[in-house]
Amino acid sequence: MDTGCTSPTKAGKSCSAAHYKDGYCRWHHPELEAQRQAERVAGGKAKSNRARAKKQLADQVMSIADLDALLCDALTKVSTGTMEPNVGSAMAGLAKTIVGIRASGDIEKRLEALEVAAGVGTIRRIG
Repeated sequence: MDTGCTSPTKAGKSCSAAHYKDGYCRWHHPELEAQRQAERVAGGKAKSNRARAKKQLADQVMSIADLDALLCDALTKVSTGTMEPNVGSAMAGLAKTIVGIRASGDIEKRLEALEVAAGVGTIRRIG
């Protein structure tokens, strides 16, 4: 009994994969087309810049020193070719945003403390 797939490839040759069911392999079985399409979509998402950058980042809040170390490591990886430059750029852009948000928060806290010390504050309107 032949255990090979009975479907021809796009090139017209016999498929060399082992059959899965009804004489077809998983790549050619007509009942699995929807599943194969879903797997292709999921595979594309897993390779997105967003997913790759997420894999590079820790799941915890980082200090400025941690961000500095991470970006220095990313720079080394980009320069040696072990990380794609666009992933390093994404990381740098995100780090810049994080630093900016933290700086704004620090300025806001300092301004509020100065306003309290000076006896002035935000004008609150009622009604």
